Amino acid sequence: MKQIFTAKPQEEYLKILGKGMVTIPKAWRDELGIEEGAVVKAQKLGNRLVIEPQAGNVPYRVFSGQQIEEWLKEDKLSKNLAGKVNRKLKFLKGD
Repeated sequence: MKQIFTAKPQEEYLKILGKGMVTIPKAWRDELGIEEGAVVKAQKLGNRLVIEPQAGNVPYRVFSGQQIEEWLKEDKLSKNLAGKVNRKLKFLKGD
């Protein structure tokens, strides 16, 4: 006969600090392999918050300031087009 064991949930009361920061207990971080600077995934499920450690690649990328500046430069409207957009917006607002 197969026995099913249910793990006793681990519970702690955590205090929410400034800007919503929470400290995950060290024993839990050690057990889950969460180190300083690690990325975790957070999900809001109804009235529950689930935080899961993420191993390997995560679905986001950090861009350098230079890359962002290049994109802003590429996306900048020409003076002529910017003027047309401003005139159209003023017209739509009734100015």
